[in-house]
Amino acid sequence: MKTPTHQMEVLFKTFEKYSLAEIGLNVFAIADAAQDKRFLSTLEHLRQKCLLKEASGEKAKEISPHLLQLPRDFISVEWDWIRKNIAGTAKMTIVISPLSFDYLYKHLRQFLDVEFEGGLEMMLAFWDPVILAPLLGHKQDTTLYVSGPILQSDQIKSLLQPIQSWWYWDRLGKIHGVFGLNERVEILPIIESPLKFTVEQEEMMVEATFPDNLIYYLKLNNSFLVDKIDDYELYQFVINTIPEARNYHLSGTRDILNFICLKLIYKENFSSDMKIKIQLDNLKDKKVSMDEVMALIVGKAS
Repeated sequence: MKTPTHQMEVLFKTFEKYSLAEIGLNVFAIADAAQDKRFLSTLEHLRQKCLLKEASGEKAKEISPHLLQLPRDFISVEWDWIRKNIAGTAKMTIVISPLSFDYLYKHLRQFLDVEFEGGLEMMLAFWDPVILAPLLGHKQDTTLYVSGPILQSDQIKSLLQPIQSWWYWDRLGKIHGVFGLNERVEILPIIESPLKFTVEQEEMMVEATFPDNLIYYLKLNNSFLVDKIDDYELYQFVINTIPEARNYHLSGTRDILNFICLKLIYKENFSSDMKIKIQLDNLKDKKVSMDEVMALIVGKAS
C-alpha cells in the first residue's frame, strides 16, 4: 500500500501534462485548525481566511476551518510541508477551481448552514472528509459507514459547479479526488441558504456521523477500554456493533454505547457467557432495559 506521501503523486500527476497556470486553475486548501493549527503560523504568508465569520477572536479562529490559497507549483516548500505534516489525515482537503479566492470563499460559505424540516439548523462541516465524502456520495471510498449521497443531485451540482476537483484523505490515509463541473462562472449561482434537508437527508446525516459520536464518548468516558485499540480498528468494531445492538431494539446513543462497552469488557466471552446471554435474551424480549442489563451484569461484576 502506498504511503500518504506517495499518494499525493496521484494529485500531482493529474495536472502533470498541463500546469494549473496554463489551464487557468487555482489551488486552495480548507484546513481545520481544530485538528492542527500549525498552518496558521507556518503558512501565514499565504492568503488565508476563516470560513466562519461568526468565529470572532483569535481563540475562536484557532479551532475553526480556514480557506487558504496554495501555490500552483507542487514542488514548492508549502507543498513539501503539507506532504510531511498533513498528507494522509483529515486535517485538510484540497480544492482545485477556476474561481478566485474571494469567489470561492463566498461560494463555500453558502453551504455552511443546513435547515431540517422541523426548523432545526446546524452547521455543515464539509471541510471534514468524514462529512464531505457521504455528502457527495463518493462510492470509491470503502471506509465510509454511510456511502451517500446525502445531498440531492441539484445540491451536488450547485456545490461542484465552479470546482474542478476536491481532494481528501480517507480513514486509511488513501487520497481521493471528487471531480466537479469546472464551470468558469462570471457570477456565482444564487444558492438558497440555509440549505434545506428533507427528513431522509437528516437521518442519513445523523447516521453518517453516529460512529464518530460513539467513539468520541468512548474515548471521553471509557478511555481505558479503547486506549490500546488502533483508531481504524475501533471504527470498524463500532460500525460492526451498531447493527448488532439494533437487533436488540436499541436505538439511542446511551444504549448502543453501553452495548459496545459490554462487548469491549467481556471480549471473546461476550458470546459464550451464559449470564450475558440470558440478559440479552430478556433485552430482546423487552423484559429489561439496557441500563438494567448493565446494572445486572457489570454492576454485579464490580
